[in-house]
Amino acid sequence: MIQAMVTIATFISVVLFPWPVAVTLALGGALLVPLLPLAAGMFVDTLYYVPHAGALPIFSLFGALVTILAFFVRSRLATGIMSR
Repeated sequence: MIQAMVTIATFISVVLFPWPVAVTLALGGALLVPLLPLAAGMFVDTLYYVPHAGALPIFSLFGALVTILAFFVRSRLATGIMSR
């Protein structure tokens, strides 16, 4: 239930609040839902797409980087907890 609330809050904050709020929620929610930063980045790039602004989807790339880090951290936490 908390995972769904964090995901919905992140997507709502992308539309209603400044970008630091959305980034904070995406980073915080990455430990619960590892694909959340990637999904939020793709949503931001799709929502605020401007054809002449640039060729790289910056938010999607940053979201992919944070998603990779979240999967790495989750695997290390699971290994550390299970080895005790």
